[in-house]
Amino acid sequence: MEMILLKEIPLSVPYLDGNEWEYIKECLDTNWVSSAGKYVDKFENNLAEYMDVDNAVATVNGTAAIHIALEVLGVSKGDKVLVPSLTFIASVNPIKYTGAEPIFVDSEKNTYNMDPEKLLKKIKQLVDNGEKPKAVIIVHLYGQPAKIDEIVKICKEYDIYLIEDATESLGSKYKGEMTGSFGDISCFSFNGNKLITTGDGGMLVTDDDDLAKKARYLTTQAKDDPVQFIHNEIGYNYRLTNIQAAMGVAQLEQIDDFIEKKRGIASFYYNKLNDIKGVTVTNEIKNSYSNYWLPTILVDKDEFGMDSKLLYKQLRKEGIMVRPFFKPIHHMPMYSHKEFEGEVVDELWEKGICLPGSVNLQKDEMNYIVNKIIEIKESK
Repeated sequence: MEMILLKEIPLSVPYLDGNEWEYIKECLDTNWVSSAGKYVDKFENNLAEYMDVDNAVATVNGTAAIHIALEVLGVSKGDKVLVPSLTFIASVNPIKYTGAEPIFVDSEKNTYNMDPEKLLKKIKQLVDNGEKPKAVIIVHLYGQPAKIDEIVKICKEYDIYLIEDATESLGSKYKGEMTGSFGDISCFSFNGNKLITTGDGGMLVTDDDDLAKKARYLTTQAKDDPVQFIHNEIGYNYRLTNIQAAMGVAQLEQIDDFIEKKRGIASFYYNKLNDIKGVTVTNEIKNSYSNYWLPTILVDKDEFGMDSKLLYKQLRKEGIMVRPFFKPIHHMPMYSHKEFEGEVVDELWEKGICLPGSVNLQKDEMNYIVNKIIEIKESK
């Protein structure tokens, strides 16, 4: 019998089944509800321990974390920062906040992430033109680790700072090491749709004590004397609240279970869909361990019988809240004047669909999603 859908299946929603209520209630009971309190420190310390890094600085969101990362590394007006075009806009806009210029790099077909060879080629072009980049921002898209060791090697060779946007890959690993532990600074978001959430919030992590000290200073309005209100630099109101951090502590306690469930969902999709002609299910490559934040597929128009955009619309009509891949940033009007070399990101955007992957996604819901994809193909 065909399953009848009684409600929409969301793409990715929070799962709050731990100590969230207890910890947040403590904040309310004790009046520690703003940007000071034990849970801010605890969340920072616990995440740093989980990541095996020396320092973590909580921020109001992931975008703020990237902005501060750029600021503390000295990125400023006129500097060049290399960044993938296939990413969420928050990876790119903070570059403009500093007055620097983003330089877009094409992606690989198998990881969807920045192509190290194309990165090296672009760096050489810029250096030969007397425009050595100040930094590289690498993104681990949808939880799939980039070939980060190759990118680290390139950045070290040319003495360029590396920022990891590991927002989507918390808990993912490359060659046994956590994504977010390779860069000079790495950044995370805890938006409501991420692996763990604080409602909204972010974190900056680094092994460099001086960078962490500067980041904490700038995120708290650059207070040199908080009693006398002395500020010697322009700072930002970027600090996470104690209530949000309390939720983060509770969520982080459950992260191993969350990742296990995410990986189980991805495995289900792979086993059920990968043999369907015209559908390629994303799978981790050699040396990678993915948290599968969002399970993804590529749809070949000729083999499947319709393109991904039409399939996306059909699935949404059936109550399945899929979404297309991010539109490459170099097509956005505010960045469209930028030169771009490559075509992989456009191909991925044309073919890519993100499937529902909430931690609490049920097997009957997964079966419904798979059966609808098969049904739509067979109807063509």
